[in-house]
Amino acid sequence: MTSKAKNAVETTEEMVDNGAELAEKTVAKTAAKADNAIDSAQHAVADAEKSIQAGLRQVKEAVPVTLSRAAIQAEELARSGIDKARAAGSTVAVKANKASEQTADYVRREPTKALLMAAAAGAAATLLVGWATRRRDSNRY
Repeated sequence: MTSKAKNAVETTEEMVDNGAELAEKTVAKTAAKADNAIDSAQHAVADAEKSIQAGLRQVKEAVPVTLSRAAIQAEELARSGIDKARAAGSTVAVKANKASEQTADYVRREPTKALLMAAAAGAAATLLVGWATRRRDSNRY
């Protein structure tokens, strides 16, 4: 294998590893955000439950059957919301993992195309960073 081909393979492997690492970080961030959303929902549900219970004490004497149904429905809705938030987080994690696997498979099948696309993306990123840096430096004076 020539040194250019070897370098291309190493660069491709590094790109795949970087892509996988980025996907893992994205999944971790998404999972953390989903966990935060779940925590917020649970706190909101707990606060709502406290408020509902306070109101229920007052209303319970007047309408006990209706009040019981409302409490059950509120709990079911809260559980449903929490379950949906967890499912959404899991779905995002699965899709990110699948995208990472598809990227790795594509690089294995089409290493030359992947290398060319990565080089083009790197060149574009370099141009954008250079342009943004130049604009910021010119605005200082």
